[in-house]
Amino acid sequence: MDRKPTPTSEKQPLIILTTPRLTLRTTTENDISILQGLIFGDSDVMRFAFAGAPMAREAAEDFVRKFFTFGGSLTGMAILTEKATGEIIGFAGLSPCDALGADDFELGFVLARRAWGRGIATEIGEAQLAFGFDQLNCSRLLGLVDPRNAPSIHALEKLGMRSLRTIADPKRGSRDVYVIEAWEWRRHRAE
Repeated sequence: MDRKPTPTSEKQPLIILTTPRLTLRTTTENDISILQGLIFGDSDVMRFAFAGAPMAREAAEDFVRKFFTFGGSLTGMAILTEKATGEIIGFAGLSPCDALGADDFELGFVLARRAWGRGIATEIGEAQLAFGFDQLNCSRLLGLVDPRNAPSIHALEKLGMRSLRTIADPKRGSRDVYVIEAWEWRRHRAE
């Protein structure tokens, strides 16, 4: 996995990280309508994400503009593509999170239906953990998940994350907080 960001130009989005099958890159204006069709407008995809329901186009645009990275930032939500085709299959990233009352980062990913069941969540999750611990020098990373979202819980546990507690998030409802400390990640990776 490449761990050093690739420089950007006016027309090229910044490559944040890559894996054998995936590229995580900054967002462009053209991505917003694609995300609306693949993610934000799909009730199956959105049932466990955010407020648990599809977003209207305007709300999705506002959300992307507020929480996605468009410039040179390496944190925040970013566009997840298949490396071979360049097709958008979802979004992922490390976002600031104060769920435990500290300045942590939350590992996140939301995948289009066509990316489900292919190990994509685990692959991008592993890359995000490496990025957070090796590049951002985080001491721990969190994962917040709807307690009914068994596939995402399975992915977090496969990454070595452990359930810490359940919180009531005012914008997203009940969320199980998963955590992994840097030392746990290094031990898990060495096994």
